[in-house]
Parts: sequence; C-alpha cells; structure tokens
Amino acid sequence: MLLSQKPQILIFMQHWLKHNCFAVLITVSVALSLISCKNQQPSDQQLSNQQCSPIKFENPSQGYAAMSRLFAAEDGLYMSWVEQIDSLATLKFAKFDGTNWTKANTIASGTDWFVNWADFPAIAVNDGNIFAHYLQKSAPDTYTYDIKYKVYNTLNGQWSEGKKLHTDTTKSEHGFVSVIPYGKGGFMASWLDGRNTVHVPDSLRQMTLRAGIVNADASLGLQWQLDERVCDCCATSIAQTPDGPMVVYRDRSPDEIRDIYSVQFKDSLWTQPKVVYKDDWHINGCPVNGPSISSGGGVTAVSWFTNANDNPLVKMTTSKDSGKTYGMPYELNYMSAVGRVATVVDSRGWSYTIFMSDDGMEQTWVRLDVEDASQKTIKNTNLFGLSSDRASGFPQVAVFNQYLYVSYTNSIKEKSEVKTLKIPLEQIEFLKE
Repeated sequence: MLLSQKPQILIFMQHWLKHNCFAVLITVSVALSLISCKNQQPSDQQLSNQQCSPIKFENPSQGYAAMSRLFAAEDGLYMSWVEQIDSLATLKFAKFDGTNWTKANTIASGTDWFVNWADFPAIAVNDGNIFAHYLQKSAPDTYTYDIKYKVYNTLNGQWSEGKKLHTDTTKSEHGFVSVIPYGKGGFMASWLDGRNTVHVPDSLRQMTLRAGIVNADASLGLQWQLDERVCDCCATSIAQTPDGPMVVYRDRSPDEIRDIYSVQFKDSLWTQPKVVYKDDWHINGCPVNGPSISSGGGVTAVSWFTNANDNPLVKMTTSKDSGKTYGMPYELNYMSAVGRVATVVDSRGWSYTIFMSDDGMEQTWVRLDVEDASQKTIKNTNLFGLSSDRASGFPQVAVFNQYLYVSYTNSIKEKSEVKTLKIPLEQIEFLKE
C-alpha cells in the first residue's frame, strides 16, 4: 500500500468526525466538567446532574468557638476566632495554604473582654505583619469598652503588647472595627467611637465614625473623625479602591433616617460623607446590620440591608470609578431578608455576596449571590440553613487560590463551633439550587 493511500477505516472516521464533531465536543466537555467537579469534591459529597455542593472541611478551632473573620493574603487564607471557657475569652488565628491549616495560635486572652455576636475581632495581613483587635471592658456598664489591638511584626517574630486604638480616655463604647493593609507593612482601620456620647447633654450624644493608621511597629499614626453622627451599632466596612481607601457605614440623620454612606481617603484628605443610595429608612433604633464593601478588577461593590417601607431587602450597587458614582442598586434576595451581608470582589471584578434570608416558615438560609463584572447574575442560591439567632453572628466570605471560602458560627443549644466550607470558583454555576 502506498503511503499516500488511506485505509478505508481512516476515510470512514474522517467522514464521521466531519459531520459529528460538535456532538463529540459537547460530550467531551460534559465529561470533563463532571470529572473536574467530582475530583474537587470529597468522597462524601454527592454529584448529580452536573451540580456540586460546597465542600465542608475542618479548621483548627476547638471547644466553644465563634466570631470568625477571614482575610485572604498572598501566602494564605487567615482566619481568626474567639474560644471561650467560662469567663475566659481567647482570640486565636490560623493560616490555610489551600491544603492544610497551621496550628491555632493565641493572640490574646482575658476575663474582662466585651464578647458580642455583632461586634467582634478583625484580622488583616500586610507583608507578613498581622493586625488583630479585641474589645476590653473599661467600666462596669454593659457598653463601655475600648478597642485593643496587637501587631505581629514579621521582622522580630513577635506580637506587640496590647494597645488602645483610639486616643480618648472616655468610658464609652468603641468598636465595630474594619481594617485593611495600608502603607509599608501597616494598616488602616475604621471604627465607631462613642467619646461624644458621655459628659454631654442627652440631645448632643452622638456616635462618631473615625479612622486611623497603625504602623508596622504597632505605633499609631494619624487619626481622623469621618462623620460626627452615625448609627450606634452597625458595623463599618473598609476597602482599598484604585483611588484610595473607602469606608462605608450606616449614617444617622437628625430625622432618624439610617441609610448607607461612604467616605474616601484621596490625596491625603477624606471626602465629605456621601449617600450610597437613598433608601429613606426611618428607624428609631440601631438595626445592627452594617454594609460591606470590596474592590477588585476595577469594580467596587457595596452591599447592605434595608427595611424601608417595611420591606426587608438586601441590595447591592457597583461603581467602576472608585465610588464617585454608583449604579442603580438591585435586590439580591428572593425571600424575606435578614441581612448580615458580606461581599468580596475578585481580581476579575466578580462579586460574591453572602447574606441571610428567611423563607417565611421556620428556616433561615445563608444565600450566595454571584455577579460578573458587568453585573450579570451568575448564581443566586441557598448555601445552607442557619439559625437566625444572634448567636449565629455574621457569616464571612473570602476568595483565595481560585476558591470561595465561607466561615460561620453554628450555634445549637449550649454548643457553638466555627464551620468552614469552600467552593471552586469555576464550579459556582453548577451549585445545587
């Protein structure tokens, strides 16, 4: 047989492939998708109809544990949490490299801490340095406590002594801290500061929003008052945008309108407070439901809870000019919202928001909403059921090494534990409904 001549079987295969190549590609694509999804799930995870479940995995927390916070750095995913034995509270952290956790490391402990489901420690990492804070009682009154912080310096391998984040000496409420890396090995934090709620007439008592710099050596840098009157107990949130750090928070007008506002640090100055969206939520008290901000891939996303007009909603808006302008917000919940939002934006500009919703019966769900950079909804689904009790706290979310990570407090009767799960980013669209 001459080399130029083709056996009949090859001629047949060429002809068949010519007319069936699309079917082959679809078949191979589906097979690879199934294999990929299955290979990324542990053996006890079920796979059906190309749909995947979040992967639950163990973490180093032990005993009565709660109040986890996540921070994604280049070298790993950091998680802090609080463990309690009677009156002794201990703040710990560990790092996950994508495969294994380090052992749990103790940051600080005390019997005089203010331990609260909504106002809890934060953690951040910058060039190997680690910032962490806790709340320490300054007087017997329930809501009288200071923000104490410690910094681990990677050069000397030691934690600093606990120091007070705010510079006033009033016996008042200080808390709801959010923090980001800033400068060379340092940090920028925002918090609620109650120094103007004491030693003044009732009509002048106002919670303020403040921010400040913590240097790599744990010393304090500049501090600023950002807003003179804000909601008393809604968490702050801070993110680094392309134009500088931005803080979002719940404001409080003289008429008790409590909508979400933002301020930005640009050219060494803070901008004037600006409303993110005018919900006109009138409420004579703090809803304990702060906003969340994250920025990446040229997209800055802000999510929040509102109950304006007795319509409980979780909303999100995005900006492509670092918060100068925001798009029209859109609603994320298809059921009655509970709130407790957390948003993270990845390097592509995709946003991942978790929040709690009530199905109107007996079940409260932690839901996940995923939007691409053009605000097209990729997924909006229930992740897992969770008690709406305060003890469940605020679920957390982070993106690290092509996975979405979630941590939360599972509180049942007298037991409380920190749970963690992960989802491959490439498989999010296949999550079970």
